[in-house]
Amino acid sequence: MTTAKPKARADAKGWTPYPDLPLEPRDMQQKPASHYLEDMLRHILTPGDDYYRHPSILLGDQIPIYYGEPRPGGGPPPHVIPDCVVALNVDARAIWERVGYDPIQNRKPPDVVIEVASHSTYRNDNTGKREIYRQIGVPEYWRFDPTGGDFYGRPIIGEQLVNDQYEPLPLIRYADGSEGSTSPILNLNFRWRDERFHVHHPATGERYEHPSEGIARQQAEIARLREENRQLRGVN
Repeated sequence: MTTAKPKARADAKGWTPYPDLPLEPRDMQQKPASHYLEDMLRHILTPGDDYYRHPSILLGDQIPIYYGEPRPGGGPPPHVIPDCVVALNVDARAIWERVGYDPIQNRKPPDVVIEVASHSTYRNDNTGKREIYRQIGVPEYWRFDPTGGDFYGRPIIGEQLVNDQYEPLPLIRYADGSEGSTSPILNLNFRWRDERFHVHHPATGERYEHPSEGIARQQAEIARLREENRQLRGVN
């Protein structure tokens, strides 16, 4: 479940907090798919950890990426707010405290940026945001379309930066009827099947379980054991 953006603290690593920007609204097309993908990535990349407190993996939504010089007359520097950002081997706690990602301050751009399509955002995802991510040098840019392709033309589009230009990652069609691509940086295989996104291990093909599925499975097993015990008590 996506939580509210934390407030900046002025003493975080000696960095000056960024302005407290408003959260970008999400429509009903984006929310389920965006929350699902974020939960899956947190479950896989930071298992058992409070992702806000992970020391070296930044994974979250509504984190502004700042670029360029501050605007004359005040106001926040130029920035873009992706639906999900992943940065590896960074001071994640300091970034959360500052509530913003500066590629210069962190000595690298984010590793992966993800956008989830909606009627109001998909054009900018394909043009303006894509160009900003290219200029910043984001190595992988992913777009997920919860309609199955009405907005982007395909349910999943993965691109990697090659010679300062984005090139598509191979789209693969699998025997189970799904189609998708693999992230070389995250070592995860994203697929679209039965009108849903799925995440698989690229080598074994094993599907990663969403946290809610694990909870439901555990609850079903507890209910089964209770019923089994009830029947045994009835027999005795």
